[in-house]
Amino acid sequence: MAIFHANHLIIDGKTTPYPYTSKIRGETIDVRRGLNKVSHGRLIKQQLRRAAADFEQSPDDKFVYVVLKSPPDFLIDISKLDEKKGSYQVRTTREIEAEDQDGNKHVVIEAVVYLNREGVSKFLKKADDYINRMTRTGQPQNQPLIANIDEIRAATLQSFWQEPELPFPALDELHWWEVWIIRNARDSNEDPISEIRVVVQEHGVEIGERLLVFPEHYVYLMHATARQLSSSILYTDRLAEIRMPRDTADFFTYLPVDDQQGWVGNLAARVNYVPDDVSVCLLDTGVTLRNPLLAQTVSADHLVAINPLWTVDDARHNTGHGTPMAGLAIYGDLTDLFAGNGPVNIHHKLESVKMFNGVGLRSELRGAVTGEAVARAEIMNPAHKRIFSLSITSWDLDHKGQPSSWSSAIDQLLFGGRDFLFMVSGGNLDYASRLAYPLANDQASIEDPGQAFNAITVGAYTLKDHLDLQRYPGTTLLANRGALSPGSRTSANWDKQWCRKPDIVMEGGNHGINADQLVLDHGLQLLSVSTSQFRHPPLIDFGDTSGATALAARFGAQLYREYPDLWSETIRGLIIHAADWTPAMLGNRTLKNLTGEDKKRLFRQVGYGVPNMERARYSTNNSLSLIAQRSLKPYKWEDYRVKTEEFHLFELPWPLDVLQALFNTEVTLKITLSYFIEPNPGSQQYKKAASYMSHGLRFKLIGSNESRGAFLARISKAMTIEDDDETEAEGANWVIGEQVRNKGSIHKDLWIGPAVDLANRNRIAVYPVGGWWKNRKKLERYNDRVRYSLIVTIETPENLNEVDIYTPVLNQIRVDIPVGV
Repeated sequence: MAIFHANHLIIDGKTTPYPYTSKIRGETIDVRRGLNKVSHGRLIKQQLRRAAADFEQSPDDKFVYVVLKSPPDFLIDISKLDEKKGSYQVRTTREIEAEDQDGNKHVVIEAVVYLNREGVSKFLKKADDYINRMTRTGQPQNQPLIANIDEIRAATLQSFWQEPELPFPALDELHWWEVWIIRNARDSNEDPISEIRVVVQEHGVEIGERLLVFPEHYVYLMHATARQLSSSILYTDRLAEIRMPRDTADFFTYLPVDDQQGWVGNLAARVNYVPDDVSVCLLDTGVTLRNPLLAQTVSADHLVAINPLWTVDDARHNTGHGTPMAGLAIYGDLTDLFAGNGPVNIHHKLESVKMFNGVGLRSELRGAVTGEAVARAEIMNPAHKRIFSLSITSWDLDHKGQPSSWSSAIDQLLFGGRDFLFMVSGGNLDYASRLAYPLANDQASIEDPGQAFNAITVGAYTLKDHLDLQRYPGTTLLANRGALSPGSRTSANWDKQWCRKPDIVMEGGNHGINADQLVLDHGLQLLSVSTSQFRHPPLIDFGDTSGATALAARFGAQLYREYPDLWSETIRGLIIHAADWTPAMLGNRTLKNLTGEDKKRLFRQVGYGVPNMERARYSTNNSLSLIAQRSLKPYKWEDYRVKTEEFHLFELPWPLDVLQALFNTEVTLKITLSYFIEPNPGSQQYKKAASYMSHGLRFKLIGSNESRGAFLARISKAMTIEDDDETEAEGANWVIGEQVRNKGSIHKDLWIGPAVDLANRNRIAVYPVGGWWKNRKKLERYNDRVRYSLIVTIETPENLNEVDIYTPVLNQIRVDIPVGV
């Protein structure tokens, strides 16, 4: 049988919702025991009174900020510090590393708490009850809270500082500060911080024009000294935290090539430009249209700038940055096109919103600038599906994977069913550091905003292995073919609670090395267009994660054109679903032979690998892909608390007879679950993904010998029934595993095993886990629904061309056989 290609199958129906109650219990906090409750309770009361007195500027002050400090290696029960009426409230928490006398390291928690006059009285009563009253189990009342407080002191501006890797600025140094303000329901839409604005401006504080709005916070930029903020914003009752805004990375490398006017003219004559309503939109340095390859494919009407006083041309006048990004986003690597003579068909448009004009963005709130850029793009072409490409990254934030205001803004833009995706560059190492490849890559964190959960963060790998040994004798390749590109950053040093990045890698070029010197060989880079200004050649070398991000945006646009009716969650899912690792990435081993630590390192370096366009676009006779798009209600309000509401059970059309006939032939099942979360940034809660994500979703596959009832029971205790069949766990055939895959907002895994074991495993459950929609009940988001996409692929060995698993399932869908419940 000849191999045929066909569109993936979209599954309607085949889904049953069930009531769901999570089996996972809430986290418990270890309580410090052995204290003399009377003396400790009195100490806490004394410290609170002293802290309140130290903070107050006058007897008329109506609130105080205090710092609660935990004993080493204990948590403070901050859930007890979020009072409904708002008389006391945690504003921010942070972890501080401390050493004891023996040099052992411990973690201490500090929580900044707001208390009004009533709140002080209520807290003192909690301490009194700790001293005088007992619970039914014979423990002091309020013990989890009071016993785990080691010290209370008055808060200072530095107490709100959320930059553990940076020293707090000197008192009289003028800086831009990122100021996080508590959001209230009664705020004016025109100026939500009007009262705060009056106070800080009286002290000479300049407030930036733009703001970011999150579920519980506003974020502003303020230009001031620490002394000015300490005498102004500190004495307003809505301060949450302060951070330092970042400069943008200097990641531009421009290497001119020989004059290639003839090549450009030949290629331009072969271009067939018939655009659809799909765009790649560059959020970059602008685009200059002098190059013939851009002049015929990019409309001047599709070029705008974030600042109306700027030109739309590339801010990097010689060779450009936005301009070569445009070349790659439209054509891909020009080296491949110059090798042929056939027609070149282009079906997506190129848009540019100039966000960067050659200076840093420290005085701008970058998340707000990004949101404005998105709005300008949507005004240009309102009906378009769109892939945004963002390669302006910030290098000086050692975020360890924790969301920033910028990455949170991108997550917020993507949440809510809009028809676009974000491709974000992971950022690059400086050239000197690349000599220590690959160790230096693991020490260099992916740059802000590459930690955005909902974006596709793009790293770089390389297939470039052709060295010009006549020009560079004695030189060897720095990176092996198929391995991580020398300039690509990783998430190897991120905290384990956050998502792993990058999501995918694309070609980013390679280097040579000779006697401990880096060799920049043109043949090891991507080829793109320059601005063609001032007699510069029209072609230049380009690469690193910027070039990789442009290629990823092009990939996304081509896929969107193939499936214009699919959700953005699904397009994102297909890109990652179609990705795979090269032999070099796997160390020339199989994925099944990697240890758990090997797998974690793999994901932190190259994510899910390199996406394949053929797999993303098509099913074949021996590779069947099913796509389901659904919405689910994860939570509900019941018995005065938020509970989980439902899960979905899929009973998919399946090539049962073909799989049974293949018996012990090894086949692969690939499942990807893609959804977008609504972010809730800030440090009020301990820095956990569950307090940042609105919700989480997970999937499970029925066991090979597991009954339907047992499977339902395994998913939800609400569905437990008496069933004698033995419940089988998912088993060792899963290659990635839950511990690795269940990070972020996209989850992919592969099951590899005998075809006969997969034959009756057509049931998949999608179920919710916790998030701030559940935990922050006062925000009343428990009635909302969420979208998700489930992609399921069965693959049989490529050498079995006669096997057809596609047609039997297609026939089932056509006939629409009812599935029993």
